[in-house]
Amino acid sequence: MLVLLITSALAASLLVELGLAVVRDLMEGVDDDFKDERQMNKVFKSTSGRVW
Repeated sequence: MLVLLITSALAASLLVELGLAVVRDLMEGVDDDFKDERQMNKVFKSTSGRVW
């Protein structure tokens, strides 16, 4: 009985760690998308003001 309790606690801990790692990766990916969009906006703004 004690072995089953310890095993289930370890499995739950590993699942929580895996979930946190997935969420962290997703959040970092969202930040990268916003950075790219801001960089693109700066490029468009800097080139749109030029007179040819």
